Amino acid sequence: MGDWNVAPHDDDVWDMEVFDGKTHVSEPERQAFAAFDGAGFREVTREYTPGPGVYTYWDYTQLRFPKKQGMRIDFQLHSPELAARVTGAFIDREERKGKGASDHAPVVVDLD
Repeated sequence: MGDWNVAPHDDDVWDMEVFDGKTHVSEPERQAFAAFDGAGFREVTREYTPGPGVYTYWDYTQLRFPKKQGMRIDFQLHSPELAARVTGAFIDREERKGKGASDHAPVVVDLD
């Protein structure tokens, strides 16, 4: 779990044209991320936090947070056994708003 620095889908970045040919969205990065799925791991947060515009990271230097220009690059990949215990998940954008906060929002998963 954590900061993977890969946006596996085009809608995981605020504007794919800005990222075209850059890191985070390259085919080798996306293939490496997808290999975890092929190995039986499941990304468990997207089911509970769907849609475009749902981000976990916003660059401080470009003031991307207030512009809603983020990236979804933080994930929790679980084994089948652990994924079966997930009862909910959310991205804590409120924590990102705090003074001295990280440029990443916490990704929280609830387990039974």
